[in-house]
Amino acid sequence: SKWKCSSEIKKITTMRILLLLLLGVTCYAATRPQNVKNPAGMPKLHDMTTSAGESSAANNEHHQNLIEKFPGAMPASAFRSRVETMLKARGLDGGNTLLSTSFCCDEVNRSFERLLSDSLGGHSFNLGGLSGFPFAGSVGIGAMASHIPTGGHAVVIYGPHVGFSTADYAAGAVERSGIAAPNGCCGSAIAAMNSITAEHDEKSQQPGWFKRNPPLPPIIDMQQNHVQEQIKGQFDPEVGLSHDSLPSVAFSAITPDVDYLLGTGSEDETHKLEGKASTLVVIGGILVNTAPGMEDYFVPMRFELFDEGGKLKTNLLGEM
Repeated sequence: SKWKCSSEIKKITTMRILLLLLLGVTCYAATRPQNVKNPAGMPKLHDMTTSAGESSAANNEHHQNLIEKFPGAMPASAFRSRVETMLKARGLDGGNTLLSTSFCCDEVNRSFERLLSDSLGGHSFNLGGLSGFPFAGSVGIGAMASHIPTGGHAVVIYGPHVGFSTADYAAGAVERSGIAAPNGCCGSAIAAMNSITAEHDEKSQQPGWFKRNPPLPPIIDMQQNHVQEQIKGQFDPEVGLSHDSLPSVAFSAITPDVDYLLGTGSEDETHKLEGKASTLVVIGGILVNTAPGMEDYFVPMRFELFDEGGKLKTNLLGEM
């Protein structure tokens, strides 16, 4: 019958397809080099598992050593997420808030700033210079204030930074892309520390930072001069300075400058963004830079919210 004939044709076609597939597999097996069990450069499955495990263990060891060196440090993403949640709970978001930052001009800090700005409109106003001091000054603060959304809010995040090397889990240096050995970080703060300690170390034969070079017009090293003088003001000769203690000393040196420019240094003082920002949030801490491919950390040391009247309303640090 016609139906039976059609069925036979289908069977024959199917058998032909199967024979062609079998022939193709046989030819591939015959031509494939038999001594190559794994394509060159491709790790075996168990090697990939081992590498992932080793990477996880290394990251965990790095994390534990960093936390031991900087108690209270939070992974940058966790810090960003927590700040975003706390701000949104109080009505601050990317549509009504201007973020301003004051971190060192070192390129390793830009990724952290971008991470923060992603939560608040995708951009930020830069107040910072060497070591994280707010070198934009009063003119910069005025410009920033004029950029705050109408009826909106301002968030200022500031602080010094410090490198944390994966090579020896030590503060004061960090791996950088394209450079073989860990590199000094923060270079400006370290230069200031070396100069200050040299001046106070009677046994040292090395002159200070500014004595090593011919005198320059003040404008040439204006920022470094200020960094050194402010850190020197926090320096205790009996305690000394080290790569471990320098970030906290630098934070104490930067904070008075931030408070002076914002007018947030005293509970009796009205901040200078009154009338421009319904709410001013000031967050300070230490940014810990890590090697490329690893996450930076932030140590929160200040989190204050000022109301529209310019007075301190809430200290939020305990909620971090």
